[in-house]
Amino acid sequence: MRKGLIAALCVVLTATGASIVNARTYNDEGDRYRDRAMTSRRVSRLSGTSTECLTSEARNLLARIRSQFSNVEIVSTCRPGAKIAGTNYPSRHASGQAIDFRVPGRKAEVVRWLIAHDHMGGIMTYSDMDHIHVDVGPRFVALNRPSGRT
Repeated sequence: MRKGLIAALCVVLTATGASIVNARTYNDEGDRYRDRAMTSRRVSRLSGTSTECLTSEARNLLARIRSQFSNVEIVSTCRPGAKIAGTNYPSRHASGQAIDFRVPGRKAEVVRWLIAHDHMGGIMTYSDMDHIHVDVGPRFVALNRPSGRT
């Protein structure tokens, strides 16, 4: 039933001229995908630091981080058309599946907590930036990576 509704929504949106941003989210087991669709118009309207554009999985991750750490500052959430630096691959920010944030003075503590407690998704820090990137994609940890920005 749910797949039928999503397919019908995609047909209606395509017929009305709204473009579709395909997003994939993990199910509770973290090993299979469910398809999601979000209109690029909605992502554009809610982009920047809004949490409304995030998938429910990304919002849940952010809620867990906020419950553990006070003073969480959102740097970036949804960015329509965002690409992974140095590639042509879409960023998880483009589909509402990633959050860049900082907790002033506690970066190392937050990263240690994420590594120990976030078993789904990516955790990344950059050598030339002070924020932390988390997403709800496949599990990985990449610390002090160059950002690719010049």
